[in-house]
Amino acid sequence: MTRIKLFILAVFLLATQNVFAHGAKDAPGADYHLSVSVSPFGGSLNFAHHISPKTTYMAAIGGLPGLEMDLKIDGTDYTVDTSSSWVGFFVNHRPIESASWFRVVAGIGIGSIENELTDDDGNRYKADYNDNPVGYLGVGFGAGTDKGFTIAFDLGLLNTSGPDVSQVEGAANQDAVESISGHFFFGNVMPNLQLSLGWNF
Repeated sequence: MTRIKLFILAVFLLATQNVFAHGAKDAPGADYHLSVSVSPFGGSLNFAHHISPKTTYMAAIGGLPGLEMDLKIDGTDYTVDTSSSWVGFFVNHRPIESASWFRVVAGIGIGSIENELTDDDGNRYKADYNDNPVGYLGVGFGAGTDKGFTIAFDLGLLNTSGPDVSQVEGAANQDAVESISGHFFFGNVMPNLQLSLGWNF
């Protein structure tokens, strides 16, 4: 292992120790939190207010300007262009006093997720999430209320009414519309995996 790798590992271990040491009696408390996050729904900028060591209110604004990927649905290859823009409001609660690094997260999101699918024949379809607001429920690890640098990992589920799927170009193909509607990628419940870096102050 090179010296650079050892240095990176040491920095990571020190940062992790700081993150998961939150809740120590002699640690200074913070009133506010600012962080940046990345998730399947794009990047976000987050601002939070710690109203107590157990409870934090957070507001976030984020989105994905555009991402192209390949997806196969019932034997048909599609190129998918996806984008999103949203705001969210969340409550983080730390139910275990001796483990303030563990959080339960609930909130709502307002915005849209737009997906355009194009098959090899040039047929185009839309699968857009536009119903608002939508609910979020998850758990988080890290990002306590002590001053300083934070790392956080979040896992959760975004609960929606599902996308509006329609064909916008090409020969009418209701079977394709139904196949897209039934694919797990365009389900009512969407998983979220999020990494955040921030600062409590």
